[in-house]
Amino acid sequence: MNVPARIDVEGGTRVVLTWEDQTQTAVTARALRAACPCAGCGSEAVASRAAATLGGPVEVKIKTARLVGAYAVNFEFAPDSHSTGIFTFGLLRELGSIEPNSAR
Repeated sequence: MNVPARIDVEGGTRVVLTWEDQTQTAVTARALRAACPCAGCGSEAVASRAAATLGGPVEVKIKTARLVGAYAVNFEFAPDSHSTGIFTFGLLRELGSIEPNSAR
């Protein structure tokens, strides 16, 4: 199982994950919010509100990050206070771009 050894939220604008193999990946707050896997974001009404938030010049930030058991992270986002998505470690690794200077 891909499990991060470390999870850091940097300035509320991105999350950096250091994995057991020492690879680091990063995902921006905007990319996380756009990829929210919750049931609500799958509905048309919520998806259209999210699109309105993400479509403008508004800065999307991570307000809080909480571990969910030993398999995922839950984020609360600004400006819309959305917080129902559970991002599995596998999804976070998939969404992340590899950071320079990380082991491969």
